[in-house]
Amino acid sequence: MMKILSFPYGLVQANMYVLVFGDDAIVIDPCVPWKRTGLPDMNIRAVLCTHGHFDHISEVDGYSSSSIYISKEDREMLSDPDLNHSTDFGLNIRYEGDACVFEKTAYTNEDFGISERFSLEIISVPGHTSGSVCLLFKGEEGMGHMFTGDMLFAGSVGRTDLGGSESDMMRSIRLLSEMPGDILCYPGHGEDTDLAREKQFNPYFRFFK
Repeated sequence: MMKILSFPYGLVQANMYVLVFGDDAIVIDPCVPWKRTGLPDMNIRAVLCTHGHFDHISEVDGYSSSSIYISKEDREMLSDPDLNHSTDFGLNIRYEGDACVFEKTAYTNEDFGISERFSLEIISVPGHTSGSVCLLFKGEEGMGHMFTGDMLFAGSVGRTDLGGSESDMMRSIRLLSEMPGDILCYPGHGEDTDLAREKQFNPYFRFFK
């Protein structure tokens, strides 16, 4: 059974998530040094980025021995500190290594060499960045676990002035508003939530009720 671990870290307390499948792991948004997780013996099968802003990719160099995935639209942000906005904070975060783009909208455990069964849907949600994605995992229990990056927070949504678009964000909110309410959501900052709660209380969803 998939186990989800959360590691808030860094200047703006971005959340890195580790999905544990026995001795195997998938890392989402590599912003925490691996040694700080206390999981040194895990086999990291893939590193998935919800988007390319610096606070979510700041430690990607430390994961370069694993396959790193990001959207085609945000890929350039990995190597450009102006585009990933690390220069805005006096930093110079860049990753010059190889990175894969999400070439499919659906993956399974077999794509990552993991024996425990799950499906992964890559949901395009531009708005915070042009290439922002939500990562929707479904295990054998059938429950949906969606990692929303900075597109959706508990009670709010991400800003659109760092390479994003307000009109795109509204379309992405509409898309999420049409999804089942029992999907659990794991944002890029702050606490967990679920879509039912956001549909009811998040002011940005009021246009789509």
